[in-house]
Amino acid sequence: MRHDISSFRRPLESNTPTAFEREFPIAVETCRELADYAAQYGITTLVENHGFFVNGSDRVIRLIEAVERDNFGLLLDTGNFTCVDEDTKVAVKKCAPYAKMVHLKDFYIRRADRLTGNGGLFRCDSGCWFSSNSGEYMLRGSILAQGDLDVWASLGFIRDAGYDGYVSVEFEGMEDGKIGSESGMAAARYILENS
Repeated sequence: MRHDISSFRRPLESNTPTAFEREFPIAVETCRELADYAAQYGITTLVENHGFFVNGSDRVIRLIEAVERDNFGLLLDTGNFTCVDEDTKVAVKKCAPYAKMVHLKDFYIRRADRLTGNGGLFRCDSGCWFSSNSGEYMLRGSILAQGDLDVWASLGFIRDAGYDGYVSVEFEGMEDGKIGSESGMAAARYILENS
């Protein structure tokens, strides 16, 4: 079961390292409480590297290690690290050993100063570019393996870490959802079979 530990729309100015340190003990205790409750029912709880606060490889690894529960881990979203301006290859490689579920995702990434009419920080609706945490880059969902992220490297790191669980394709692009999802799943299968 996946859960968040902070709001996606949390004000950007409250996502600082100081705020993370201040709120970290509350996050750890909350995740432990959820994991302990879920354990009675054989459920694994997962936090996703999602949004702008509990995202970034160091933050999610630190949380997972502090919670110290066998039934708690990471829903590793291979694209979301770009939201906090982190290199996805580095982040996925660091986080792959903590993954208990994987979402494959791809984004187009452009410099913010080269786009007009962008959607801003929280605009994720179809057709909009949204801002990364720094505001330097704009992101827009793409069909898996057609965007700017190195999906081949990410899947290689996940495989090399010994992950053998489920992998899903998360599609957030402008294309028709059925076409985007089918194309992304075909790409994932191809990469897995040929790497």
